[in-house]
Amino acid sequence: MTESTTTPAAAPGDRTVTGAPIRLEGVVKKYRGTTKPAVKKLDLEIDAGDIVAFVGPSGCGKTTTLKMINRLIEPTEGKVFIGDRDVTNEDPDKLRQSVGYVIQSGGLFPHWSVRKNIGAIPRVLGWDKKKIADRTDYLLDLVGLDAAAFADRLPKDMSGGQQQRVGVARALAADPPVLLMDEPFSAVDPITRVRLQDSLIAIQHEVAKTIVIVTHDFEEATKLGDKVLIFSEGGQIEQYATPEEILANPANAFVEEFIGSGATLAHLTLSRVKDVEHDEVTTATVGESSKEVAGRARAAGHTWIVVVDEHGRPRAWPSLREVESQDRITDYIDSRLPTVATSSTLNDALDSMLAASQGGTLVTDGRGRVVGSLTIASVMSVIRGQLADARDDVASYESHHHGDQQDASLPAFSESAQTAESEASRS
Repeated sequence: MTESTTTPAAAPGDRTVTGAPIRLEGVVKKYRGTTKPAVKKLDLEIDAGDIVAFVGPSGCGKTTTLKMINRLIEPTEGKVFIGDRDVTNEDPDKLRQSVGYVIQSGGLFPHWSVRKNIGAIPRVLGWDKKKIADRTDYLLDLVGLDAAAFADRLPKDMSGGQQQRVGVARALAADPPVLLMDEPFSAVDPITRVRLQDSLIAIQHEVAKTIVIVTHDFEEATKLGDKVLIFSEGGQIEQYATPEEILANPANAFVEEFIGSGATLAHLTLSRVKDVEHDEVTTATVGESSKEVAGRARAAGHTWIVVVDEHGRPRAWPSLREVESQDRITDYIDSRLPTVATSSTLNDALDSMLAASQGGTLVTDGRGRVVGSLTIASVMSVIRGQLADARDDVASYESHHHGDQQDASLPAFSESAQTAESEASRS
């Protein structure tokens, strides 16, 4: 494996950047038999430790550009740099061993165990068995899977979301400076997708790689991306900026039309659960005295508790009446337990509560540990204010464009809000 020449740099707080910058110089891709290039002359710089989301209409060249970085697609012209390395003429197999790559559904080898899948590249690189085993256990914990329960499973014995987590772990196995992700979460259900997005944010906070992700979903791009790059046909860059900049100041008519009705509600993706005050909870572990736990909860003014595992991850949230019906805290697991991460958006929190028909949700940190709870009332108070701002934006937009496309999105969201409030009143 060719070593990255980028030295890890200290970032704000205790975060150390282990990613490398990416630079594309005059990159072109022309396919045989076509008159127009899939990607015209493209110049692009991606900072080390950033997540950059590529979005744009179908056929705009975003996936082609992603795959030219690790030369799954060979550039027709131009150069690609990772750190100070010009990787354009490197052995492509060695290049791909030094770049993590994640696709839809994980792309796991179906007849290999999770352990063997994650260790694939380290084995090729000649790592010893103990180093591979230690790395595998660390990565499974990092992506929120218990090594004892999952390391020896086959992909067919796991859910789609679990497979995708293993796919991310495998991509990080050899500690690459760059991680490329091609529509990684598009094949899972919406709730699982939110949890995978939150996991990626938590993982990135810890490992600080340089991540490039292709998505067709502008809301996902604004949630995940430190920067968002909007392509038009031929790999033309229409805007490359932070989500806040794009939403506040679209560069041109193409960007305005592309983000369309989502622009007003995409502002909700910029408000996170961590920005809303959440309530404290009383936690307990399996086997504790129900009487003692109930006493702690009542002293704190709580009417329910959260049962957690040895890692602090939630299992159930029974009422005190349910707790006191048994001598000890039971090992019951509530499969419909609503949870959101601190990195989740307010939209995510609302969806979580609606899906579980609950008036609240538990809040977890990057490793899935309970840190509090959030009520639908607190989320709704923030959303009402943002909806009012969004309607002002729509009115301003319509006065200049005489269109009604954006307004169509607002009643639908208001209906969701009304549904949420109705659910809350029944909880």
